[in-house]
Amino acid sequence: MMNWKTLLCSLLITTTGWASEFADANALYHGSRFAEAATVYEKIEPKAAAVYFNLGNSYYRQEKLGLALLNYERARRLAPRDPDIQANLRFAEQRLGVAESNAAQKPVQRFLRDAAFSRSLGEWNAYEVTGLWTLVLFVAAAVWWSRLRTGFVILSVAAGLWWAGASVGLAYRVMTERNAPVAIVLVGKTEARFAPQADGTVHFQLPEGSKVCVREDRGAWWFVERADGQQGWVMASALACIQPR
Repeated sequence: MMNWKTLLCSLLITTTGWASEFADANALYHGSRFAEAATVYEKIEPKAAAVYFNLGNSYYRQEKLGLALLNYERARRLAPRDPDIQANLRFAEQRLGVAESNAAQKPVQRFLRDAAFSRSLGEWNAYEVTGLWTLVLFVAAAVWWSRLRTGFVILSVAAGLWWAGASVGLAYRVMTERNAPVAIVLVGKTEARFAPQADGTVHFQLPEGSKVCVREDRGAWWFVERADGQQGWVMASALACIQPR
């Protein structure tokens, strides 16, 4: 399951100071020492998409599917269009039987989320900056070159739309991750309760690999909402956010 991303990442990380740890983890993985490989991958900071991808593979080989799914999601957050990450993520969801329940129920909500998360934060930032500077240049050109003003005005409108779209995508992505961070259930048959108490009445159960939005954080308890809108209190130890805290 290792691929070209491993080699590319090995070249890039030589400047970050943890190239040897990454190589050691890869060697452990290839030697089928998956638990040890996962331990080394976990220690690597900062993590690139390839590190999360390989970490997910290591957990998958140990049948720790919730942790595998979590790290595939973290890898996709950094490399949202990588086909290998997408394939392994879908396969893990299918193994856990949560592919359908994890999908947003409302078409509009699903479209907005898919669009916003089809690009990484770095890409949205680059699109926004590029659109803004292009808009400024075209507006300046329209002012200075009156003979070509009509053409530059059209280009300015196009650049403005590009900048506005990128700004909306970036804002939606940032606000979603800040106000309603998404978490993955790591423990099978996790109970969601009506109150944040161990003896609270059970409202519903969440299978391992379920994706939920965290609406409130009370330390040991998180108030979560699953894709169908059902809400309940879950012990924080049973979950982990896709965006590392």
